[in-house]
Amino acid sequence: MKITDYVGIAAHQIKKNKLRTALTVLGIMIGIASMITVISVGNGGQAMINAELQKFGINRVWFFPNDLRGAEDLLTMADVTMLENVIGVSEVAPSAYEKSYMSADGRNIASDVVGTTASLFTMEQMSFLEGRGLTQKDIDYARRVVVLSQEAKEKLFGDKTAENKKVSINGQKFTVVGVEREDQSIYSSFFSGKCYMPVTTFNTMFSNSYLDEISISVQNTDILDSVIDNCTSRLLNKYGDASVKIINLTQELQNAQNILDIFKTVVGAVAAIALVVGGIGIMNIMLVTIKERTREIGIRKALGAGEHHILGQFLAEALFYALLGGLLGLAAGIGLTLAAGGILGIRASVSASAATLSILFSATVGIVFGLMPAYKASKLDPVEALRHE
Repeated sequence: MKITDYVGIAAHQIKKNKLRTALTVLGIMIGIASMITVISVGNGGQAMINAELQKFGINRVWFFPNDLRGAEDLLTMADVTMLENVIGVSEVAPSAYEKSYMSADGRNIASDVVGTTASLFTMEQMSFLEGRGLTQKDIDYARRVVVLSQEAKEKLFGDKTAENKKVSINGQKFTVVGVEREDQSIYSSFFSGKCYMPVTTFNTMFSNSYLDEISISVQNTDILDSVIDNCTSRLLNKYGDASVKIINLTQELQNAQNILDIFKTVVGAVAAIALVVGGIGIMNIMLVTIKERTREIGIRKALGAGEHHILGQFLAEALFYALLGGLLGLAAGIGLTLAAGGILGIRASVSASAATLSILFSATVGIVFGLMPAYKASKLDPVEALRHE
């Protein structure tokens, strides 16, 4: 028999029993759809997390005062200078925070005031709608200048230009030198409505010489661990054990990936179970089909069909069930992926590799679970088969 003969017989039997076919392929379809959706949404989520963390730099580390001691106990500009001298450190940015009220053009808003240096703008690769960021001269001369966030600018000036305009912070006048461009990242909603001023100006204005955090960027991620250890040991030697907390985005990225891997593994296991159930369904249906077509098998053998012909015929039918379920599952998986991506707000798409893997997986299920019934059919005695009613 030719391959086209196997295909024709299998297609005829599947078309002949539409309800049986639909019920048989359902398990395979659910398993493949689940697998496609999990892989695609998981990869999309991982890409989104990677992109968001990359904006802050995976070679960046934050040092915070221990919550039990508070910022008034440690971290000063002297520590910034100390960390700048650590080999491998590229930039060091101090940050001090205060809540304040800011007004301009008769409008008044609550704002987070950030005292910092030009290094922060370099490290976070900020872009500007208007003007510029802080410069070293702003820091050195404690100039009364601010950089507004996009949200703060819109609340205070609307559609008007803010650059070179005056704003009042706690009753003191400042000149706007720039407006930060805010993207629509998952972080923008947490850090908005703020303004930046030179840390030297901040210290004078709020009578505060302590910092809420110091962040550093490392020249090369290969030496990240050693630089962290060096910086941490210097701070701990100065302030004592457990005085400083550390956030390392490389570790946070790994933690996020681990969580996604666990999620994909768990849901993937459920999809695998669905595929096994679908495979068992194919096996059961094939056994029923062989029972119903025992006489047909006897006639074919009596007319000269060999065992390999019978084996190929029923294996082709099992493979057809599995591939049909796989294709339907792929279509459903694409639809679910697009729907999930829209709901979760991530860019999720089905890759060619995931689609290929799903089809190969479904074909494997069909062959594995169809082999035993096909082998059983091929071994039927033709005389006994012809006697079957």
